[in-house]
Amino acid sequence: MTPLLETKGLTKVYARRGSSREAVHQVSFRLDPGEALAVVGGSGCGKSTLARLVTRLTDPTAGEILLNGRPITHLRGGALRQVRRQVQMVFQTPAASFDPRQTLADAVAEPLRNAGLARRQANARALALLAECGLDPALGSRRAAEVSGGQCQRAAIARALAIGPQLLVCDEITSALDVTVQQQILALLAKLRAECGLSFLFISHDLALVQQFCDRVLVMQDGRLVEEGPVTQVLTRPRHPATRALIDAAL
Repeated sequence: MTPLLETKGLTKVYARRGSSREAVHQVSFRLDPGEALAVVGGSGCGKSTLARLVTRLTDPTAGEILLNGRPITHLRGGALRQVRRQVQMVFQTPAASFDPRQTLADAVAEPLRNAGLARRQANARALALLAECGLDPALGSRRAAEVSGGQCQRAAIARALAIGPQLLVCDEITSALDVTVQQQILALLAKLRAECGLSFLFISHDLALVQQFCDRVLVMQDGRLVEEGPVTQVLTRPRHPATRALIDAAL
């Protein structure tokens, strides 16, 4: 099976005023179609940088990224826009990712209009997407600041789904939500996975959510991939001290 997403020696170095910091070092992994792959690790370990690299929001310093077996590492312009139709990201603080002047429905409809759909069709599809994500379409007339965190995150997921991606990259998307809403969002993701065949790169510090939702897990420390494997195996029989420390901290 060709991996949906694969990285080879992915590295990111940030250089500032004569100094440099390696945020991601030689990370190689694969994510198969239909899979939910977790990335876990302590704060500052490189999880979010990795997410931005594979979505091409940040350019790598070295290494390669492949989508459906095709290199996407250096794409620009229209070719990169095509990649972003297939790979979408949902952020930790959804309200910050919305234009504060836009209604939720307008924000969900925007990528549809950009893809060439007529305004009326895009608006109708946006309301349907909000409903599919468990929101009353009436909330489409509100702005991000006028709804709850959970409602805003559902709208962000609806927007990410608008152009039919194969992969959702979820960067700590439940960390700012209370436990009940976390479970509702996780149930929504599971529903989308079952009904749409979506794949997920699920970045989280919450090992309980990872165990509940994901098939495999990558453990990062100081920008490096230090352990990987099936979730149950890694979390019950950890081999690396960083993994054991994460498990101990969660107890």
